[in-house]
Amino acid sequence: MGKVKIGVGFSVSRAGIPGPDEICAFAERVEELGLDSIWPSDHVVTRQPSLDVACLMALFAARTRRIKMGPSVLSLPARDPVHVAKTYASLDHLSGGRRRVIMAVGLGGDARESTVSGIPENERGARMREGVEVLRKLWSAPNVTHEGRFYRFANVTIEPRPVGGPLDVWIGGQSDLALKRVARYGDGWMPSFITAAEFATGMKKLAAYGEELGRRIEPGEAGVLLLTHVSRDAEAAREAAHRFLKRAPVPQEALDERTAIGTVAEVVARLRAFVDAGCTKFILFPVAPAGELIPQIELFGSEILPRLA
Repeated sequence: MGKVKIGVGFSVSRAGIPGPDEICAFAERVEELGLDSIWPSDHVVTRQPSLDVACLMALFAARTRRIKMGPSVLSLPARDPVHVAKTYASLDHLSGGRRRVIMAVGLGGDARESTVSGIPENERGARMREGVEVLRKLWSAPNVTHEGRFYRFANVTIEPRPVGGPLDVWIGGQSDLALKRVARYGDGWMPSFITAAEFATGMKKLAAYGEELGRRIEPGEAGVLLLTHVSRDAEAAREAAHRFLKRAPVPQEALDERTAIGTVAEVVARLRAFVDAGCTKFILFPVAPAGELIPQIELFGSEILPRLA
C-alpha cells in the first residue's frame, strides 16, 4: 500500500464565485498544508457561474511551486485536441516543467458540453479516444501528422512540449465502458460518486480488462473524488452540505454513501474504507460557500491527512 495522498477539488459553481485574492489564498494554503494537488471542475455549459479551468490552473501555477494540478475532468470531446495539447503543454511550462500537470478527461457530465460545439452526442466516446491519441503524439515529437476519423493535420509541432514526455492521462467515469477506456488507453482512473466496495470491484474489473489487452494500470494510479464537508458538529456538516446537494437527482441514502460528510472522525472513517479497498489517492471536493473553502482545507491538511499518513 502506497502513501495516502489528498488532493483538493475546486468549483466555483458549487461554492459561489470567490474573488481572485481568495482563489490565490486557497491555492497557496493547499500547498502550505502539504496537500497533494488541486483539481478545478471543468464546465463548458452550466446553469451556474463557472470559470475556465485552464485559466484557473494558470493562476494556481503562478502562486505555487510544488502542488500538482489537473482538470476534474476535462470534457475532451467538446474541444479540439490540438488546442488542448497546446494549452496543457503551456501549463506544464508555466508550472516549472516538473510534471505538476496531470491530464484527466471524460465525456462530460452533460452531453451539451459537446453538442454546443457541434459534436454529436453519439460521437463523444470515439472522439475522446482519438483525442487522447492526438494529445500523446503532439506531446511526444515535432512535425506530427495525423489522419484519423475526426482529426486530420500535417506537420504540426507543439513547442514547448511537456518536459519528460507526454503528460499522464487519467480517465473519469465508473461504468464498465469507462473502465474499458481506462484499460485501453488511460494512465489512471478517476471515479467519483462511488462507494469503497464499488471502487474495489472497479479495480478488479480494470485489472481483468487490462490483462485482456496486455496492459496494466498500476493500483496506485487510481484516485477517488468525494464531495466533502467537515465540521466539529456532525449535524452542522450535513446541513451545510445538503444545502448544496439538495437538488442532486439521487436518493439521499445513495448520496450519503458516496460522499464524505461529517466530523473529522467520520470523514477519516469513510476514507479508511477506501484505503482498505486499495485506494491511496483522494480528491476531497469541499462543498461550502465562498469564504468557507479555506477553513475546509485547513481541516483536510491539519487533521485528516495526518490520521491517514
